[in-house]
Amino acid sequence: MSDGRRPEEEPEDGPEDEQEPTWGSCNTGGKILAAVGFTGLGLGVAALVMLFLLLVVLVVTALFSDLIEFDGPSALFWAALLSLPCGLLAALFTAPVRLLLRLSNFAERTKRAAGEVASCLTTFLAALFVLEFTPGLHATNPWLPAAAATVLGIMANLTVARVESRKR
Repeated sequence: MSDGRRPEEEPEDGPEDEQEPTWGSCNTGGKILAAVGFTGLGLGVAALVMLFLLLVVLVVTALFSDLIEFDGPSALFWAALLSLPCGLLAALFTAPVRLLLRLSNFAERTKRAAGEVASCLTTFLAALFVLEFTPGLHATNPWLPAAAATVLGIMANLTVARVESRKR
């Protein structure tokens, strides 16, 4: 190019048509469609979590049918529904222990083991709260069903860890 002209430089981001849309560039119909889609996704995830919790409640009540009495199938659905708030309540009781473990000077392996014990304690307390607070669910001795729910939680965690390790 001896005539002094410079070649045209292309923009670094590429042509204007290939840029990703932003929330502000979406029209009202696109925003409504995105809101409906994300709501559906959230409800689907919540339904899967509730189905899993209902499965756990059904397994525990089937294993300990002589210790747990329920007035009808609605009590089992209430138990599954109350599992999450009862888990949050149990986590409030074990949160100070977890915080002290994180701030301690123990070895990393000891902290990890103590964290797993605190997780088991949280699950156990949540199961006790569910057995105590669920309307229509009566347990004569709630300790054994709560321990069974804790063992089911441990087995679920081990299964998830094994699946994750196989993916790597």
